[in-house]
Amino acid sequence: MTAKISQQFKHPLLQVFAKRFGEAHVDLACHAAFPVALTPELLYSLRENFLPDTPWIAVADILLFLCDSVGYQLYELQGEVRNELLLYLKDKQRFGVERLYALSDFMVAYIRQQLKTNNYADEDLGATPHWTALAYIKPQTAVNDIAENLQAALQHKSGELVKFTSLLESYADTDPLMNLGFKHLLGLSRGWDAKVRGDTETAEAEFAQLRQEFGDSLTVGGVRFEIPPDGDDELLSFDFEVVIVNRRGEIIQRETKQAKYFIEDLGDGITLEMVAIPGGKFMMGSPNGEGDYDEHPQHEVNVQPFFMGKYPITQAQWRAVAALPQVERDLKPNPSCFKGDDLPVECASWYDVTEFCKRLSKSTGQQYRLPSEAEWEYACRAKTVTHFYFGETITGKLANYDANYSYANGPKGQYRETTTSVGTFPPNAFGLYDMHGNVWEWCADNLHNYKKTPNDGSTWSIKLINDNHYRVVRGGSWKNSNGSCRSAYRCSYNPDINSYIIGFRVVSQGAAARTR
Repeated sequence: MTAKISQQFKHPLLQVFAKRFGEAHVDLACHAAFPVALTPELLYSLRENFLPDTPWIAVADILLFLCDSVGYQLYELQGEVRNELLLYLKDKQRFGVERLYALSDFMVAYIRQQLKTNNYADEDLGATPHWTALAYIKPQTAVNDIAENLQAALQHKSGELVKFTSLLESYADTDPLMNLGFKHLLGLSRGWDAKVRGDTETAEAEFAQLRQEFGDSLTVGGVRFEIPPDGDDELLSFDFEVVIVNRRGEIIQRETKQAKYFIEDLGDGITLEMVAIPGGKFMMGSPNGEGDYDEHPQHEVNVQPFFMGKYPITQAQWRAVAALPQVERDLKPNPSCFKGDDLPVECASWYDVTEFCKRLSKSTGQQYRLPSEAEWEYACRAKTVTHFYFGETITGKLANYDANYSYANGPKGQYRETTTSVGTFPPNAFGLYDMHGNVWEWCADNLHNYKKTPNDGSTWSIKLINDNHYRVVRGGSWKNSNGSCRSAYRCSYNPDINSYIIGFRVVSQGAAARTR
């Protein structure tokens, strides 16, 4: 028979849990709330060391009923649930604040033991268990310590800041900290985390809120933090409109967005606009039941920030760079079948476009290259998960392709039988144009199986004595059907081929952007 519990919890999940399982389960749940994250092994250890008389089944009940799975055998409590359980642990007469100190000592010892066999134990389980104890005993001391650690993280590599921000998020619902300055530290950390990831929109939103309250700096726990000023002097910005369509191809939403970019001057009034693409994670490929066989398995990729051409390289841009000194091979100044300064260049082989990148890099001092296949798909999707960046279907009013055939419930449309001027059709949410249709775009990668693909967004390549291995192209073209234009669709060609359906765009990464 379940033991009754007199405590009245506020969170409905805890109310149901306490009523269903009783006091022994709740007591163990309070202890389970102390670590930032849980594994079954850790929860069994907490039971054995602190509440050995609790039924062993309570471990499974807590993990399944109160926790969310966040990885392989890794679980987390919701922030509000965790906070309420810790307050209960602290205030309950049979445990009190002494138990918080005991749990802190236990976690330090447990993490040290785990680190002997698991280098990620500090990240998974929380490297600063004393903060949890201090938060409910001496919250101001905890905030002061967090401020000092944040200052140190800001002075180190961006990876340390990202890791530190993730740790601070685990305390976002800890009430004792929020009114003592932790809320502002969390906002500052979130802003810098977004900035190093290249997500300037989120970063500016966090910093703007802090500037409104504190001006150009804030001080917490005796530590002074500079708040970055509004905007980025090195980058320009442009506004654009994105559209979303339903399965019938009807526009159901319009939204104005803004992106950052810099301008590369190619001479004679010809410029190259490079758009800032924020870093982030995405699912590359198609889910089970969708797409072609080579789009599987769908897998998570973590892409670092980079810059990408706003449009495919045009014929005017090609001529300007082709006129620069040769690096490795000759370039024809006018290789395209369809002629026009604002039309995308085509009939350039993979080797030709890599020569273009080398000449451009040498001339500008900025490193230019072809995108990796992962970077291309990430940039095309622009945070969407639908088949196209504007929705579940495509129409001849949204892209240049063979629209003689309909997709999903969308209408048929015009088959233009030629390339179109870049920027004719609506962009995606990153501010990139012509990612669907017009011309296929060369990627840096050799054709490969997704089971071997990198998960960091880098290029997949192999070394051959006679390197004529097929190279990946993405995006579809004016001559291709609708399905070939999908974000996940993959195709490849011999790198020697010169075709009137293949063009390219460039990316840059690692160098400071500048306006020219």
